[in-house]
Amino acid sequence: MITKYASIGGLSGLVLVLLSLVVYSINSVINVLTMVLFFVGLALLIAFVVLRFKEIKVGLSSRSAKFGSNAALMIVFIAGILIIINIFLNRFTYRVDTTAAKQFSLAEQTRKVLKHLDGDVKIIGFFKSGEEFQARELFTEYAHYSPKFSFEFVDPDKKPGVAKSYQISAYGTLVILAGDKQEKIQKTTEEDVTNALIKVTREGVKKVYFVTGHGEKDYANTEKTGLSTVKAKLESENYVIEKTLLAEQDSIPSDCTVLIVAGPKSDLFQKEQDEIDKYLKKGGKVLFMLDPESQAGYGQYLQKWGFKVGNDIVVDASGIGQLFGAGPTIPIVSEYENHALTKDFQVMTFYPEARSISKAETVPTGVTFTEVAKTSPRSWGETSPLTSEKIAFDSGKDLRGPVGILATAEKDAENQASATEDRFDLGAVKAKTRLAVFGDSDFATNGYCKVQGNSDMFLNTVNWLAEEEDLISVRARDPEDRRLSLSQKQSRMILYLGVILLPVLIFGTGIVVYNKRK
Repeated sequence: MITKYASIGGLSGLVLVLLSLVVYSINSVINVLTMVLFFVGLALLIAFVVLRFKEIKVGLSSRSAKFGSNAALMIVFIAGILIIINIFLNRFTYRVDTTAAKQFSLAEQTRKVLKHLDGDVKIIGFFKSGEEFQARELFTEYAHYSPKFSFEFVDPDKKPGVAKSYQISAYGTLVILAGDKQEKIQKTTEEDVTNALIKVTREGVKKVYFVTGHGEKDYANTEKTGLSTVKAKLESENYVIEKTLLAEQDSIPSDCTVLIVAGPKSDLFQKEQDEIDKYLKKGGKVLFMLDPESQAGYGQYLQKWGFKVGNDIVVDASGIGQLFGAGPTIPIVSEYENHALTKDFQVMTFYPEARSISKAETVPTGVTFTEVAKTSPRSWGETSPLTSEKIAFDSGKDLRGPVGILATAEKDAENQASATEDRFDLGAVKAKTRLAVFGDSDFATNGYCKVQGNSDMFLNTVNWLAEEEDLISVRARDPEDRRLSLSQKQSRMILYLGVILLPVLIFGTGIVVYNKRK
């Protein structure tokens, strides 16, 4: 009888101890109820051990108990190792992103911006309590890359005074603070947060001027052939975008950081060429994006800088483009020369109906010329009109591949004295003249800029010209949608097979094995 009551008491004691732990986990505080349940349960367990000590001793000395004790010892040993590893990793963090799209890793541009922070940056996120999980995960990753980055979250309902001081009118608002600068954004995406960091940490304003008057592509055009997307991306990196009609001006604006000629149809006037020459001699930066239909005058003008602008259309017969739905007149570049604007750049770029840009036979003294992007060896510069369905390479007539698509030229500015009189004042550092020439402008249009690395290539080129090398990178991408869509039939099959049939088979196999051993 005593043995029976001892068993009931032992079981009741175990239940009471477990119940005390549950109550503690719910309340997160040790109160009277928790202590009563725990100590009463512990007393009952002690009584059980005392009353049935002989039986417990005999049981522990049995063969099965020895096996059980060994197993328990191994479990404790492994648990101890895991605890030690967890403590070590908590002190020395190492992160690994195993997702195919690297959706939990910060983009290269974000890491560069964080690495080059000169001062402390703080983000205040205004969220309802419990709704800041996504932002917290993102900002924790940011803080991992820079000790100068910090963040906090404020519930506007609990701290209305703080929200009022920052003029917060909507939940989910982020305020980025750096010194006396601040920026507000409404989206908690890596792209938006990083762009805001760039704005509050960059000194001064850099202007990019697009030349007009020659049929160039327009950044105000939101259609497929416009440049509105890359214009918005430039603005997000703290550039100010404007237009300039050189034919009506005596000189290029003195605050021009980069001058862009995007897909012109007609030639520049001699007066405009002279203005660009004066600008370049002072350390100016110019980007030409020349389509096959651009006039021959551009090739003649750029020849004095070492560029050879081909009168052709680049054809790619490698077949790589077919994997992406591109034809032979949309060459793909997957390998790049060693250059600042393509450092660690390993993303393909597409150039619809491009012309070749290569090195001239004679390059002026002092000019550093680089063919940055070239097509595959199975491509060529086709000089004949593309009128027939069959396109073939004509030896001695066409330009054999690999064919250059992008080339750059760099030289010390000639008029250093003039350079120190205006915005090109670089102190002890010599002003640099930089040119970049693409054999295509369509790659940067709204219809193609989101394809692979096209927009990154355009932005990197502008950043290199503007001497913002730390912004040259691959930017954040939208998370890949990897959801699996199932029909009602497929869902039911998974339910029956995975949730019902498989567990039943495992349970049944266990019973069969147990009966055989018994």
